Amino acid sequence: MRFRIGTRASALAMAQANLVQDVLRQLGTASDVVPFQTQGDRILDRALDEMPGKGIFTTELEQALLVGEVDCAVHSLKDLPVELAAGLTVGAYLPREDPRDALVSPHPVQSLDDLSAGSVLGTSSVRRRAFVQGLRPDLRIVPVRGNLATRIAKMEHEGWDGVILAAAGLMRLGWHNRISAWLDPSVVVPAPGQGVVAVEIRADDAVTRTIVTRIHDPSTAALVAAERALLAELGGGCQIPLGANAVWVDPRQLRLTAKITATDGQRSTLATAVGTDPVQTAEIVAQRLLASGGQALLNGERGASDAK
Repeated sequence: MRFRIGTRASALAMAQANLVQDVLRQLGTASDVVPFQTQGDRILDRALDEMPGKGIFTTELEQALLVGEVDCAVHSLKDLPVELAAGLTVGAYLPREDPRDALVSPHPVQSLDDLSAGSVLGTSSVRRRAFVQGLRPDLRIVPVRGNLATRIAKMEHEGWDGVILAAAGLMRLGWHNRISAWLDPSVVVPAPGQGVVAVEIRADDAVTRTIVTRIHDPSTAALVAAERALLAELGGGCQIPLGANAVWVDPRQLRLTAKITATDGQRSTLATAVGTDPVQTAEIVAQRLLASGGQALLNGERGASDAK
């Protein structure tokens, strides 16, 4: 039986699965891509922070993996909960694409500052909405769901002034020329794991582990280990306006920057630390965030989420 790669059926997810397939083919492993529709793909009339539970883009794939319908599952790492389903693990991370957020606009703008007061932007992310409103409270942020093409088409149909998307997705689809402006990652801090493709496998499947280990990028793994350790420390998810971004400052040391913001963007706290151990660095950043007002922000956001 040929190696089977599970994925969501969206154009971006298929592109990511095809990327894994192509790399494996170059290494001598033939495979088939098996698409699935997830809860997050089916329910498009609710904002992400209003969706029940975790893993809205991953649960169906994980179930298929556990029962042996596929040999691995390919995810955008930012969609994958920190706590994986029992019996599963990440077998490989592909080299990271650009983690920044990007503005796609029909206007000739080069930054958020170029947008007129009252401009309308679409986003499906509570993090992007909060961070952008912290910078430009005069902008009107509207919810938009669906794949990248759907969101861009919605912007054009509704006459919006832009949509904010992950640059990595646009680049993987070959839509580099649609990017109007790159958002500063030290201010609009990317989501933990943004721009990273993760290959999830069964923990006891030694054969698959051997296959996917050949495409694993240790450098990316160390960066996302810091980001996801911070996420675990803070108990965050897509309901919390939290950003975390790790970069290498030299061959041995990484710098982790993280930011928590109130939903309306009017209060925030940012912390950073440099270290050689990803988890220890994340612990330091988490402590600094919580001590500088992050705990109150987290408590307020969780309370508001529970009240919905």
